[in-house]
Amino acid sequence: MSGGPMRRNDWIRTDASAPAVVLRLGFIAFVAIAALMLIPVVGWQIAAVATAVLGVLLPQIFGGWFAIGCLAVGMLISEPSIWRALVAVFVVHVIHAFSSLLFVISWQGRVVLAALRPTLRRLLMVQLVAQPLTLLVMVLFLPGGPASGGVTVEGAAIAGAIALAVFVVLFLLRMKRG
Repeated sequence: MSGGPMRRNDWIRTDASAPAVVLRLGFIAFVAIAALMLIPVVGWQIAAVATAVLGVLLPQIFGGWFAIGCLAVGMLISEPSIWRALVAVFVVHVIHAFSSLLFVISWQGRVVLAALRPTLRRLLMVQLVAQPLTLLVMVLFLPGGPASGGVTVEGAAIAGAIALAVFVVLFLLRMKRG
């Protein structure tokens, strides 16, 4: 050796990874596509995408969850349908799970895709239960369904939106105290 200090190997090998910015932009694209599919009003589509962008830029303001609220309100404007309900349950769950990840994904870093497997596994397990239950509720409670007398999908959606708003307010109050 030539008397100089030995160089350390500063490299770490990982499985396949993606730049964090690609995942963040993918999240915005996912919300935009979902808004186009589910919401018939352009204003609510823009609101959903705008809140998703804010959620990507500033995860601490919970923009991803506000995008969920925009999707829900925007869907109230359209006629209820089974396919929209099934897609909405999936989309809302993906947005929720990904919004949670935005807190821990650094802008400059890379995300090892294998690290996302547990989240994907949980997402799929929940969807295995949620999709059949959503289908059952929609078949039962759509107008003309066997249980449609008295309870409407619109009423259930409004009750769900109110419950979501109350949950968000309580969550934010708890975060403020803690």
